[in-house]
Amino acid sequence: MTIIVLFIVGTIFAIKSNFFIIKKVSILGNPVMSGEDVKNGTENLIGQNILFINKQNIISNAKKNPYVENVEISKSYPKQVNIKISEKEGIYYVEKDGYKYVLDNDGNFLEKTDSVENRSLVNVKGIDLKDVALGQKMIDDSRVLDFLDIFYQIIKINPTNYKIDYVDISDFTNIKVYVGKVEGRLGNDENIPDKMNKLLHIIQNPDIGIVKGYVDVGFNGAPVYYKEER
Repeated sequence: MTIIVLFIVGTIFAIKSNFFIIKKVSILGNPVMSGEDVKNGTENLIGQNILFINKQNIISNAKKNPYVENVEISKSYPKQVNIKISEKEGIYYVEKDGYKYVLDNDGNFLEKTDSVENRSLVNVKGIDLKDVALGQKMIDDSRVLDFLDIFYQIIKINPTNYKIDYVDISDFTNIKVYVGKVEGRLGNDENIPDKMNKLLHIIQNPDIGIVKGYVDVGFNGAPVYYKEER
């Protein structure tokens, strides 16, 4: 009987007391693209009882932002909720109808914007985009998706300081990559990492000193390059 009474008293205390009222919601994980949106969407948690928040609702609402990949929720009793966000990363953009469509390495639609200035995104030319809602996949072609994923690995581990500006895959037998004013001719979509490694190291080589021109790595054998006058 005593246990039951204590349980009832404890339950009433938990429900009625201000002790468990949320005073702070902390957004963790440094979500650059989605943090402010998630923060604004969780302001309604302030003043709620920490014991009775609906975690699934919080996760579902956060994932309405296309940049949000994963959400972890923890509680710092008695008054703080922590929401840790991991984000999808914008890697590419495709120009269409005067807008820039930002995609991740899986071809998911993250953002439609007028400008990508000062953002480290690679322009992709020669692909068709589906009309889909934010967060959905804009590309059906498995060959294109495979290429984008492979190329993403190259972008991540680029051993040079040279930025890849855009890649043209309108013809998969004649893929072109542009690094500044240098055109990289990759040929087909086989052995892309090896070809890109050769291309970037030639551009980086001070003895070659190519700033404008082309480098052809699309065949077996030593690459061919041509330097134009600046």
